[in-house]
Amino acid sequence: MPNPSSPKIHKLVDPETGQSVHLVYAIPPELLSGGAADDDGISIQEIGQRLWRGRLWIIATTVIGAVLGLVIALSKPNVYTAEVVALPPQEKSGGGLGQFAGLAAVAGIALPSGDSTSKDALLAILNSRTLHERLITQFDLAAYYKTPDSRDRTIKSFETNWAVKAPKTEAAITFSYTHTDPQVAADVANQGAELLSELFTTMQQSTAARERTFLEERLKQAEGDWTKAADILANFMREHNAVQIEAQTEATVAALGTLQGQLIAQKIELNAQRAVASGEDNPLLRLLVERISGLEQEITRLQGSSAEGALIGLAALPALGQEYLGLLREIKRQEGLQTGLITQIEVARISEVRQVRALTVVDRAQVPDLKSGPKRSLICIAATLLGGLIGAFLAFVSPLIRTHLRRSDPTAPENDLKR
Repeated sequence: MPNPSSPKIHKLVDPETGQSVHLVYAIPPELLSGGAADDDGISIQEIGQRLWRGRLWIIATTVIGAVLGLVIALSKPNVYTAEVVALPPQEKSGGGLGQFAGLAAVAGIALPSGDSTSKDALLAILNSRTLHERLITQFDLAAYYKTPDSRDRTIKSFETNWAVKAPKTEAAITFSYTHTDPQVAADVANQGAELLSELFTTMQQSTAARERTFLEERLKQAEGDWTKAADILANFMREHNAVQIEAQTEATVAALGTLQGQLIAQKIELNAQRAVASGEDNPLLRLLVERISGLEQEITRLQGSSAEGALIGLAALPALGQEYLGLLREIKRQEGLQTGLITQIEVARISEVRQVRALTVVDRAQVPDLKSGPKRSLICIAATLLGGLIGAFLAFVSPLIRTHLRRSDPTAPENDLKR
């Protein structure tokens, strides 16, 4: 069976000259094995053959990768991680502005809700630029990161070595710092805990100061509202001669009962005198009639809505009593509000000057004696695998590159045969 890759000879005749022309051509094995006639793609056998033919590439790149990985792993200095474990302060029920919610409801105002917890505040401080800058300045970490001219680059480099962990399922907060010097790593982590406590305390005291300022302003407003309510009540009492509504009501009822008793007695006496008198011109009869008329007028006044004198008419008592009670209730409400505000102002003043411990350090950072990095074995393994993959890639690509270069070279034998 002839070899399909062996040269083929065709005899042709030039129509113009009549001379015979011999055409010799050959099909490269690469085209026969990977051409369009192979519809099933590259087989596993062909893959193995290509890898075997490119074994030198694979061996060379694998060795180079292993050597480079070893060099990189050995060139990296040891780093050490110091870790602090802390607990946030216990949340006090009704702390902050939340403890004023009931008092604010009496005043008819709404206070902002205190949904943020101490843990959230501590995490915000740990990740803040303020804490990072203070640590960088205190330990001169700009020189360590070799970025003395760029504050932002120094902070970014610091953040790559500063880690904060606070799982939602756990109450503890863990933060750590990684450095080539184990002593510096421990010092930075412990100083971070101190700065965290300081910044949190300052924030809490600032919050207490804002609360105190708010309560003092609200107290001034409540005092003004109480003064207005007291003036309105005083004007009402002067206008209606209402000194003490309850006492005046009792006095009116008592006076009305007395007058009605006197009226009955006078009418009985009048009837008795008429029985013995000789006529209506009797002076005693006229006197009794005048007395009865005066008593009836006074009783009519007390039963009406007249507000003259100390006694108030019974008809005016319900409306006056309702208005009086409304004005008195407003004064009592303002007095209660002022009492509560004064108490809360004292509480806020105490909170403002009280030293609050930001967190409880469960585990202070100790000077580590075991390195946390680099993982030299992983670096070497990864570099070796990468070198092997590059060699396998070159084993597949190199035949195609050689074929392409042969075709583009005019001095290649195949091109001479074609010509």
